[in-house]
Amino acid sequence: MYSTSVTQYIPRQTVVLYSGPSTRRYQTVYAKNLKIHKGIDNRLQFQFINQDQKAVDMTGKTITCRLISYDGSKVLLQKALTLVYPLTGICQLDVTMNETLEMEAATCYYSITIPNGMFEFPVFVDDNSGGRGVVDVVNSVLPKYIKSSTLDILPHATPSDVQPVTYNTGLYATQDTDFLTFQTVLNDYVGTIKVQGSATGNNTEWYDLTDPQVYDGYTSTDYFNVNGYHPYMQVVFESTQGTVDKVLVR
Repeated sequence: MYSTSVTQYIPRQTVVLYSGPSTRRYQTVYAKNLKIHKGIDNRLQFQFINQDQKAVDMTGKTITCRLISYDGSKVLLQKALTLVYPLTGICQLDVTMNETLEMEAATCYYSITIPNGMFEFPVFVDDNSGGRGVVDVVNSVLPKYIKSSTLDILPHATPSDVQPVTYNTGLYATQDTDFLTFQTVLNDYVGTIKVQGSATGNNTEWYDLTDPQVYDGYTSTDYFNVNGYHPYMQVVFESTQGTVDKVLVR
């Protein structure tokens, strides 16, 4: 029997202000690259110190952090740091999951600025009084983000109270994916919806993967999660009213 040790921590970077009574200049000698992991929430902490290597009180300060593209042409994200322990100069950048999805996995830069009276000054985050540090946006904890695919809804008659209509999407090749989410956009929908699977995609070999979900005049978005390996899938509708405006899968 063996065990694996894991560590949970918030990365903390020391950054420097040109302030303090020291007559000698202190600057960062080595600054490690920071990492932002796509698809999840991220927290990066910064501790502000002065030329005496003492913590700087950040109380009441609005400190701006910017993530910048590698070529320096685009601001990817601009946010105010959260004052976590302001008396000891510790502030935090919170990057949400949705914000990471807007970024490409690439090497980028970050910069920090701090107000002082009427002026806005840089914070030195890298060696040689560098105002830009390096941050890697990576696909690590989760796979690369993949956009949803739109499924075709096959032609069918108009549902009526007298004659329910059964129709389905085009078949979807799952490419050996063991977990998929189907999203349906419904408008005044009355009827049932279920997801089916097949080993070959032939018309006679479909089997139900979900129980029929019943709707009574439903106008909104609903979804179905499907586990397991099924080479082909489709969504089947049996309706007496309303429309299915869109079906997405990912």
